Amino acid sequence: MILLTAGISFDLYPTKSQFRPGERVQILIVASDDGKGEVPVEIRVFHHHRLLRTSTARLRQILDSVGGFDLGIFAEGGYRVVANLEVDSGVITLRTAFDVKEHWREAPRYGFLCDFQPQNTYDEIQTFFRKFHLNVVQFYDWMERHDALVPKSPEFIDPMGRRLTATGILSRIQAMKEIGSAPMGYAAVYASLSDYAVTHPEEGLYDNQGVQYSLIDIFYLMDISEGSGWRSHILEEFARVIEFGFDGLHLDQYGYPKSARRLDGSALWLDNAYSSFINACRERLGDGVGLIFNAVSGYPVHSVNTSAQDAIYVEVWPPMVRYRHLLELVTRIRASVASRKQVILAAYLKPFREKKDADPFAAARSALLVTAVIAASGGYHLVLGEAGGILTEAYYPDYVPMISELAEPLRAMYDMITADADLLSAADVVDVSWSFVGGINDQVLIDGAAVSVEPEMGKVWVHVTTTRQGFVVHLVNLLWVEHEEWNSIHDEPFQATPPLAVTIEWNHPVEDVWVQRAEEAIWRKAEWTWKPHVRGRGIYLTVPSFEVWSMVFVPYGKAD
Repeated sequence: MILLTAGISFDLYPTKSQFRPGERVQILIVASDDGKGEVPVEIRVFHHHRLLRTSTARLRQILDSVGGFDLGIFAEGGYRVVANLEVDSGVITLRTAFDVKEHWREAPRYGFLCDFQPQNTYDEIQTFFRKFHLNVVQFYDWMERHDALVPKSPEFIDPMGRRLTATGILSRIQAMKEIGSAPMGYAAVYASLSDYAVTHPEEGLYDNQGVQYSLIDIFYLMDISEGSGWRSHILEEFARVIEFGFDGLHLDQYGYPKSARRLDGSALWLDNAYSSFINACRERLGDGVGLIFNAVSGYPVHSVNTSAQDAIYVEVWPPMVRYRHLLELVTRIRASVASRKQVILAAYLKPFREKKDADPFAAARSALLVTAVIAASGGYHLVLGEAGGILTEAYYPDYVPMISELAEPLRAMYDMITADADLLSAADVVDVSWSFVGGINDQVLIDGAAVSVEPEMGKVWVHVTTTRQGFVVHLVNLLWVEHEEWNSIHDEPFQATPPLAVTIEWNHPVEDVWVQRAEEAIWRKAEWTWKPHVRGRGIYLTVPSFEVWSMVFVPYGKAD
């Protein structure tokens, strides 16, 4: 987070987007005036609410640390860092987060890159990815051709007319690897250019009138099913992509056709072909290569959910237009894979293209709501990339810059998502909302505002989960919204929630209860007491007013 005091800005973030087990964790403190070098700094590291380590140093010692200030080695998990600096005007507090994971697939905070000019510096890109902890990155439209991806010359024109360089691509691959972000090369599974399609008609996909499927009359769709010449060809091309330097592939499709015909008139369904193709990629490329397939609009999750990819990725399009559709999508996919694979939603934010200049605060609040709903549901949101870019549509080079009104609130939310992933998206997180809240259910009672167990305008959305570590209640503020379309601007008058009284029926040992607001991204001990409940007694606390998203966490205690 960035804080400004007496005209001097301070910032705190880790040296990597993600650390591996056994790797030493290092952080950076950046000051716009290094003349404050004698300022005392206290650095505390927390796992959820529990303080693990405390370090003290002078700011100069941290600023001069080669490679960052060393915090040590940590077990696998998510952590938050709080640094207190004693400046002339008082104590200022900086916060960030980091996580330690064996592989990015355990917590895929997906980002994007699409500008590959050699003159574009990647220092700012690295800094942005570290601040937002983006640990896996899609290199969108990096290739020379869709049917022969690896550039054959130092400089080339891509099929959309952009001038790119191999040096620019390779430098960014290396830059991402340096900060612990896995570079994934974009690769459409069935797209060729016209000259290839004309000379290989037997490899194409056709409609029932014999016309080959295509996209914008540039990309011609090919047969990926077993036995097809295209399948053999493109698998070898994908192997060259990995040799070029990528850690994995982002396998794309265009959402159509769902079924097609071959040149000989035989028909095929694409759902099983996709699953078979992903498995063929795994067999050809090996277990160490990352694979993410785009199940456009959720199709065909039913067949690719068990395929050999590392996460389930869905590009969200109409008719999935409401907040509850995001919840339903994440919930359905997690159930289909028994929560063994993480879910990534590519939910592009149209308001940033259409309305951000008219009302930047409204655009910011709209973006925060989308990410909060996805994260509270147990998913991850692909929307950020470059050196502060926001995706507004499927063609990534048309991204727009992030606005200042969004930067710090969204960064705090990503700290929360990083530090608390095991409470949000781990395999043992179970959604019990429909059995605990509302209707005949009274295990969780909330007073002070209207509530709903699905995202509904004019109410606080309540999402309840059980985890191995404790009991979690998510509260998302939709009190002020007047429509439920996640990809439309919310320019209604904003209203924070009032304080909410929460009662939780509880029969287990309990030590303390904790509350975290997304705008702070820090757990604070709640004042709670026992209160008579419908059956026995319940934990009673008041959740302070919040703007977007708040969490209540009841860790399982050791003694009653």
